[in-house]
Amino acid sequence: MGWEWCLLALLGIAVAQGPEKRRTGNVCSVDMDCPDNAFCRQSSYCVCKDGFVYAAVNSTHKGCLKEGRFGESCAQHIQCHSTMGVHAQCSPNGLCACMPNAHLEDERCYETAVVGERCLVDQNCYLGQTGPDRQAFCVRGYCTCQLQYSPRDNGTRCVRDATLGEPCEDQLQCAGAGLQCQGTCRCRERWVANNHTNSCVEAVKALNDPCEYDVQCAGLVGAGDSMPAASLALCLGGTCSCAYSAHAAGSPPRCWPRRRPGQDCRRDEECVSEEDEPGYCLSGRCTCKTCAPDASDFGGANTLPRPTLLAAAILSIAAILRQ
Repeated sequence: MGWEWCLLALLGIAVAQGPEKRRTGNVCSVDMDCPDNAFCRQSSYCVCKDGFVYAAVNSTHKGCLKEGRFGESCAQHIQCHSTMGVHAQCSPNGLCACMPNAHLEDERCYETAVVGERCLVDQNCYLGQTGPDRQAFCVRGYCTCQLQYSPRDNGTRCVRDATLGEPCEDQLQCAGAGLQCQGTCRCRERWVANNHTNSCVEAVKALNDPCEYDVQCAGLVGAGDSMPAASLALCLGGTCSCAYSAHAAGSPPRCWPRRRPGQDCRRDEECVSEEDEPGYCLSGRCTCKTCAPDASDFGGANTLPRPTLLAAAILSIAAILRQ
């Protein structure tokens, strides 16, 4: 097929530019020896004037017919070929037009190709736009969508690739790892949005697993805490770890805020002693499991009501007896 395309291209150039296509075949000495709209070249032979082409005038005679541009009157196909290329025709209504499988661009007819089909020049790749609005180009002999665009509808249009947060038509439009189309491009399950790169990164599953960004570790924070997840679990040294203000607790381990005895709490996992021993969350305040509930453990003698102190003492004694 490659040689056929080249042959058609060369033929188009010859038709449009070759002076021999205007030669009538008449022998002459002067211009008056030539038919209408022709002149005598080198006192030897007749040639059609510029803007005219030699063609059959009727079934028995030939002559110099006026070249036709798009929409202009014609009698023979060659009148349209000379100005609009080999993919032009003299239509049944007597006007120059492009063939059904071609389109007009820059006053010439080009065979139409969609994305994925063979082409010779960019003008073959026609999806409805021309010039600076063109969405497809001829790359290595095939029509291809421009960069950051993807083909749709059997190659008849190109759609711009969408990034995180942008509107999308389908899954293919969401360019980048971990994206899915839900009206807009969003991160898939077990992937999280990285605002620094405007992309999705895979969430880390467990503490001490490899990471690149803090946001990958955000899912390793204990449930129900009011502190921002980003402040409790961080990517430190290439692995997910608890921040200094947090500690690992639970199964599987998660990062919980480090609450000392006497501080407000919501869950037992938050509470640790000064020695980082696990404690209890009792009536919204942390107490340790093994230490005696003296005033220093609770931030002052009057910080907790007596019933709370009594309950803390009972729990502490029970913990000691279990040892």
